[in-house]
Amino acid sequence: KIIGKGFKNLYNAIAGLLNGLFHLFVQLLIFLRNNLFKLGVSMIIGAGIGLFLDFNLPKPYYSNMVVEPNFKSTQQLYSNILFYHELVKQKETDKLASLLNISPEEAKELKGFYVEPIRNENEKYEFFNSFAENIDTAMISRIDIESFKKAFTDHDYRYHKITVKSNNNRIFEKLRDPIVSSVGNNAYFKNQKKINDENLLQNEMVLRKSLLEVDSLRKIYNEVLLLEAKKAETGTSISLAEGAKKTGELELFSENLLLNKELIENNQEKAETTEIINVVSDFTKSGSKEREWHKKYTFILGLGFGLLMLLAILFRGLNSYLLNYKK
Repeated sequence: KIIGKGFKNLYNAIAGLLNGLFHLFVQLLIFLRNNLFKLGVSMIIGAGIGLFLDFNLPKPYYSNMVVEPNFKSTQQLYSNILFYHELVKQKETDKLASLLNISPEEAKELKGFYVEPIRNENEKYEFFNSFAENIDTAMISRIDIESFKKAFTDHDYRYHKITVKSNNNRIFEKLRDPIVSSVGNNAYFKNQKKINDENLLQNEMVLRKSLLEVDSLRKIYNEVLLLEAKKAETGTSISLAEGAKKTGELELFSENLLLNKELIENNQEKAETTEIINVVSDFTKSGSKEREWHKKYTFILGLGFGLLMLLAILFRGLNSYLLNYKK
């Protein structure tokens, strides 16, 4: 009986919920039927005004540049781009022109600076693996990868996209060097690059010297093997054990491969850190016009007027309810 009563209560609760949702849906349909004309007219008026603005207001061009910051300079890059954007908003054309090495007339045509990471989920796992390789094994078990991923910020991504908007279609190429050098001329990052270059050069010298030493050992080892073979022919035996031959040969070969791998990685890092900011993809010579429908005034004002009318209708209904409630 208790179980049966429990199922009956559950059924009644579900039925009540579905009935309530259906009632709400019907009320919504009634509301739309009663106010569809008002909402439609307001949206058409807003879209009409937006269409007029889309045809008559100058449409800014935009261009993108993809960069790869080194030496943890991403935060500085973001700060600089935000600073440029604030200067545009405040119409500080002379200061903007001075910073970007352009004329005040060209600076006046700038409409905005934006920067965002190129998000790649795999980078989080790569970053975690790199982190895990450099810490104690016992500590790894205490690290939750999901928590690690949540702590991964926009600044931690490898590549970042800088977008510039301007009414001048030919200005974008002029902005590349000032933007890059605004970070590259920072004394701290220049010092970091200098130290990194010196360390990579020193590491390369050590690796090349080690390779020469391994090659010399392999040469001596081969000479010993040849001498051993000759002694065996004459009946004199100063031979190495067969197992020792293979072990020594494999160890030297493995060491040679490992050193070559480290040298390749060293050269790769040297190539990637040639600049403080690597330009992966440059600004185009001429920008493109925005084509996204959701950024057009036709859509924005049409939707905006519709929402304003909806709020007005709801406010009027609430006001009527409160007046009747008092009675």
